[in-house]
Amino acid sequence: MTETVRDSEQQVFETNSGIPVEELYDAHALQGFDPERDLGAPGEFPFTRGPYAGMYRRRIWTRRFQVGFGSPQESNERIRYLYENGANGFVITIDLPTSYGFDSDDPIAEGEVGVTGVTLSTLEDMSALYEGFGPDRVSYALSIRPPVSSVTLAMLACVAEDKGVPFKDVIGTQQNDPFYQMSGGPLQTITQFFPLDGTLRLCIDNIEFISKHMPRLNWMVTNGYNLRETGVNAVEDGAFTLAHAFDIFRMARARGLDVNEFPRRASFFLSASMDFFEEIAKFRAMRRLYARTMRDELGATDPACLRLRFSVQTAGNTLTTQQPEVNIVRAGIEAMAAVFGGAQSIHLCSYDEGHGLPTEESSRIALRTQQVVAYETGVTRTIDPLAGSYYVEHLTNRLEQAIQTKIREIDQMGGMASAIRDGWLEQQINAARYRNQRELDSGRRTLVGVNRFTIPASEEKPVRVHRIRADEWGARRGDYLRNYRMHRDADRWNAGLSRVEEGWKANENMVPVIMNALRCQATMGEIHEAMRRAQGWRFR
Repeated sequence: MTETVRDSEQQVFETNSGIPVEELYDAHALQGFDPERDLGAPGEFPFTRGPYAGMYRRRIWTRRFQVGFGSPQESNERIRYLYENGANGFVITIDLPTSYGFDSDDPIAEGEVGVTGVTLSTLEDMSALYEGFGPDRVSYALSIRPPVSSVTLAMLACVAEDKGVPFKDVIGTQQNDPFYQMSGGPLQTITQFFPLDGTLRLCIDNIEFISKHMPRLNWMVTNGYNLRETGVNAVEDGAFTLAHAFDIFRMARARGLDVNEFPRRASFFLSASMDFFEEIAKFRAMRRLYARTMRDELGATDPACLRLRFSVQTAGNTLTTQQPEVNIVRAGIEAMAAVFGGAQSIHLCSYDEGHGLPTEESSRIALRTQQVVAYETGVTRTIDPLAGSYYVEHLTNRLEQAIQTKIREIDQMGGMASAIRDGWLEQQINAARYRNQRELDSGRRTLVGVNRFTIPASEEKPVRVHRIRADEWGARRGDYLRNYRMHRDADRWNAGLSRVEEGWKANENMVPVIMNALRCQATMGEIHEAMRRAQGWRFR
């Protein structure tokens, strides 16, 4: 009885975004709601019920896994293991030096090589990552941003050529969000290695190259997941993600790209957090708001350019180090929200990720969780099964209105690029972090195992973690790169890097230029340095 009273006292009847939740919803909650206008049919405007007509009855979502540690060869081994166990898509995470465009043997990379992801310095590294697979068979999503994504896109194009795969058949996703690493600190800290204007130019170069040459390759316009991981709520998540996308689309139109062509393969990377119904409503509201904005404000008429497609990862910031097995439950619930929200691919965090890189055992459990949802629960038998729910439709409407209001606020500042330059986004993120910590400390929000339902430390089950071998990986990579440089043709290498500087100054699309430099055995770090020189940029 005591616990029941305590539960009643502690309940807060609002969503995590602060939207009030009534005791009961009935038809009065949907006054003004027009099913034909606001729902439509799956695969048709405004796409509230899903981007495709058949949804999961025709094709189950892609079951993605985050892979990336140490060398490309070791990461390839993990990919093969997961592929044999039923995974069919992989998020390739990149280590910290690579994510900022540095080679593994650069002094700045010491102690970080292969720790947070795989290291990619050469064309041969990307080839090793695809060993045993063609880029037309297995879908890789590279978790990276411009300027580095211009180099990895060029690497992918070279690998396709080497394997005899036509560009038109290349699948996967190249993340192309110039801002996602800017969500973790002041702009001047994030951009110290490459100027923002140059980053934005490469973002549009990537869009142009992919839309013209690789019609099956997705380019990820916004990494909303990383934004959500900073602690922002569902409304802020939806608004920041869409406002950023629309800003990039306007830049692409200014380049002369066709709004009825380049958005066809635009995709989004979103987070599914623990407020089950709010997350479902968020996905539905974002899809509807995207379609209306693309048609009514950006002028797109091709239905494929009005269709918001997204992959979902369960929220890393909901994982706990205490009682980590409970994270299996959290990830399963978040995955169900992604399914009810109509995701095109889903990646479940492994239960041990609060302690370190996931092991093969925890990765397999995450995969099996997706398979149980897909093949045992029956939730895929009909499309958008929550449509018409008084609560879900009311919440979808409220979220759409709140997200749109926030987008207008951003537009009044000149768009997301201006909001980031002015420090506004950083202020919003810091406020969200403070708000979340205050709610946990006060007990207003329950986190099982942390501020309620705890157990003594002595009862915590030890977690076996993947062993980090940073010193070993760094030493091996240093030997590899020294040997790589020693045996390349110095004249071809120099010509390739000179061509990078010339191409930049001539305002060419840099992807083919970088492909040529990679063929001349230039490394990731060397190509970045050549682009910095062309802009007169120095960071050290």
